[in-house]
Amino acid sequence: ATPVVLKKGPWTTAEDALLVNHVRQHGEGNWNAVQRITGLLRCGKSCRLRWTNHLRPNLKKGAFSPDEELLVAQLHAQLGNKWARMAT
Repeated sequence: ATPVVLKKGPWTTAEDALLVNHVRQHGEGNWNAVQRITGLLRCGKSCRLRWTNHLRPNLKKGAFSPDEELLVAQLHAQLGNKWARMAT
């Protein structure tokens, strides 16, 4: 069997569309199966990170609202630098 050469570097719009369609059909998870099912030449970790950090429909980007800034300040006072706990 010939080893598959995975692509590195910036994602294309076509690759994004393949990943979004895959997640719509199969849901999040089992990221290593994305390559096998879609033919996308990206590793599972790359697919997971692309979805989590760029393509998720509920992903909020931009500045914090005043209420969110207040909440972060309150949680920081309560929890210290435990950012992962604050995020939950």
